[in-house]
Amino acid sequence: MKVLASDYDGTLRYGQEVQKEDIEAIKKWREEGNLFVIATGRSFESITKEMKKYAIPVDYYITNNGAVVFDREGTILYSTYLDYITSLDIMYIAKEVDGVISYVVNDGIVRHRVIVNDSLEEKRYVDLVPDMSEEKVMDLGKYAQIVISMADRELAKELSDAINVHFSNIVVAYANNYVVDVVPQGTSKATGMDFLLAYCDVSKEDTYTIGDSYNDIPLMEYGIHGSCMECAIEDVKQHASFIYKSISEMIRNI
Repeated sequence: MKVLASDYDGTLRYGQEVQKEDIEAIKKWREEGNLFVIATGRSFESITKEMKKYAIPVDYYITNNGAVVFDREGTILYSTYLDYITSLDIMYIAKEVDGVISYVVNDGIVRHRVIVNDSLEEKRYVDLVPDMSEEKVMDLGKYAQIVISMADRELAKELSDAINVHFSNIVVAYANNYVVDVVPQGTSKATGMDFLLAYCDVSKEDTYTIGDSYNDIPLMEYGIHGSCMECAIEDVKQHASFIYKSISEMIRNI
């Protein structure tokens, strides 16, 4: 049995669509007795909507950049959460930094969005409508991840670098295209993979991974079969052993 772990946005879904040939390749992969895993920065609520929309079969979900792991039925197998006071600090920073459009918090399952500057164009959370006040969001007390939506990719990289400098012993921030994903220190898609492989009793040698952005680097460096999408920037590609145009091309090569 082999495991294929794929990022979603920019990898399985690119150009705002999931290609039919990729879905068919995943189905065939599983029919041959292998496992398919989605490793994403999204929450469980968000990613499962996408899987249902495209009828993509998934065995396990690594969400929130490794902070929470679910089985296909939605049972939490593993979870870790941000320090509460640090979470409030991050939310405060999100309101003070230029170029921030909004921030989204989630407990691993449900998301809540707070708009910071509605004069800027939202790139990531266009359809996510705020459902509670900022005060209530800050009183939730349990955050698996905070995602800060930025005006452009360069600002996202700058903010993630700054957070990693000032909060290096508490959190880790990943630049993920137009957003900054903030999770507990020591958390990544790779740590999610460590748990999952132990849970499923699968070796790294039988594990294949692919992504496209900075938050996917731990995933792409995982084991000996780490891959990157051809559409990724060169800085990210350098961390992968293989480059592919699509998931279906990757599965054919395996």
